[in-house]
Amino acid sequence: MGKSIVIILLCVSVSMLNAQDSLCVYKMKFGALVNDNGTKRPLNKGDYLSESSTLYITQPSDILLINDSGEAFKIKKTGTYTYKRMLAFKALDNQKSLTSKYLKLIWDELVKKASGETIIGGVYRGDILMKFPRDSVQTASTKLIFNWKPQNEESNYFIFIRNIETDEIFKFSTNGTSLILYKDNPVFNAGNQYEWSVSTEEFPNLKNILFYSFTLIQRLEYKALKERFSEVISDLKTLGFTDSEIEESICETYGVCK
Repeated sequence: MGKSIVIILLCVSVSMLNAQDSLCVYKMKFGALVNDNGTKRPLNKGDYLSESSTLYITQPSDILLINDSGEAFKIKKTGTYTYKRMLAFKALDNQKSLTSKYLKLIWDELVKKASGETIIGGVYRGDILMKFPRDSVQTASTKLIFNWKPQNEESNYFIFIRNIETDEIFKFSTNGTSLILYKDNPVFNAGNQYEWSVSTEEFPNLKNILFYSFTLIQRLEYKALKERFSEVISDLKTLGFTDSEIEESICETYGVCK
């Protein structure tokens, strides 16, 4: 699975992250400037706007903002927008509660990433290399792409895949930051529930490293699971998301992957 459309976003200031009265730039096109504390600069995806921010749209654009309550705001026309004026442009007339919960999850994830935290199950785990598949993902893809963060330029990485049902462990080695395996690989012959981890140690104590779980599902099961998010999908289409962007968002947020 490719990179999520919502992945690594930077925070303008730490204090903004803790403020309830702020907006985050979730999705945008070029052609916008923001004035914070008297300094004009290009607006970027992931920026946080506060009551002191003024937005300048210099050409027709498509800027999607969200707040910590999961509300969406969309601005397209050229002009100057104070923070108060931005709040007048709600993107959805009848936003579904499930959509609000979804955007609230996105907000929490952006705040977490901007602060440099890695939290799994509500517990701080320190630095974790694994990026995708995230923990507890269900995937129908016939091509499994494992991605992880680089440790340093000279690192060799060792990828461990454990069959949960048989407890059998397979090990792979590479000097890159990704590994591609296909569903017809003998690794996946028995069962459909697995765990994976990556380490720079060739022989780590496997009892002491964190594993992410993933489940292989069929396409029909994926379609059935996707139906649970039909309200969110409908709202995201209204907000201008493409089908592929929606699939990536559902995968990244809910762990249901095509």
